[in-house]
Amino acid sequence: MKLSTPVPITNLPLLIDYNSKMLLLGSCFTEHIGSKLNFYGFEVAVNPFGIVFNSTSLRILVQRAIKNQIFTLEDCTNHYSYFCHSDLNSKHPEQLVLNLNNALHELRASLKTATHLFLTLGTAWVYRHIEKDIIVANCHKQPQHVFKKELLSIEAMTLDLKLISELAQQINPDVSITYTLSPVRHVKDGFIENQRSKSRLHEAIQNQIDVTNASYFPAYEIAMDELRDYRFYARDMLHLNELGIDFIWSRFRESGMNNNTLPKQKAIEKYRNLSNHKASDVATHQQLIAKVKEELASLYPDLNL
Repeated sequence: MKLSTPVPITNLPLLIDYNSKMLLLGSCFTEHIGSKLNFYGFEVAVNPFGIVFNSTSLRILVQRAIKNQIFTLEDCTNHYSYFCHSDLNSKHPEQLVLNLNNALHELRASLKTATHLFLTLGTAWVYRHIEKDIIVANCHKQPQHVFKKELLSIEAMTLDLKLISELAQQINPDVSITYTLSPVRHVKDGFIENQRSKSRLHEAIQNQIDVTNASYFPAYEIAMDELRDYRFYARDMLHLNELGIDFIWSRFRESGMNNNTLPKQKAIEKYRNLSNHKASDVATHQQLIAKVKEELASLYPDLNL
């Protein structure tokens, strides 16, 4: 008896191992997968500019990184910048500019060395700042009347993805690019509007895959078909909960990782769980952690925990 509809997944063209260097950009789902990769000791950089939901903002940031177009005070408004997430905000404009340029440097460095680039798109709905005439990555809780809401066309998003791919391969011809579609529903836009958005994103991604060697990981399809139950969702019924994220992670791992990484992953997981455990005998527990860490270091000298 089948109790779900498993989504078939094609293996990544370049499987991940512990020599891989990964860069993950995009929506909040990117953060979850990036956190898992970091937990298991992989070399990964995640969203230097914070969460970015739309393709145009991602393209602008990649362009600036590749062309080394540094940020100045003109790119800031008070304590925030419309180019990035609020994670980079600062009460001091000079510090904000420094944060932006540090992120720019990190993004450029990661693009140059990455073996894998993962792009997760969240929504085709964007907000254009009317006075500045720019599509913003984040509205920073500014009044709604200063923005105009738009639905990006398939053609515009296809061009964004094309330019990101071309720019990345200019400085890193061998990078393997994988797209994902965020399973988080943006129902604040409206239920029908969310479906229109996801459909356009899907078409733009497919357009790019059809003409390149890029691949697609079906996180959205797994959530919609295999996890078709609210027990896999957080209290807002929109974001996946820990159980749902763990399930998609397991599908990602089985289709995207070299099997030779499994022993190391299990050893690291044992160490992480031991480190996070709250023991009553702290001294003995710390000795055990040190012992396990020493064993890991002897097996994997290059491991950085």
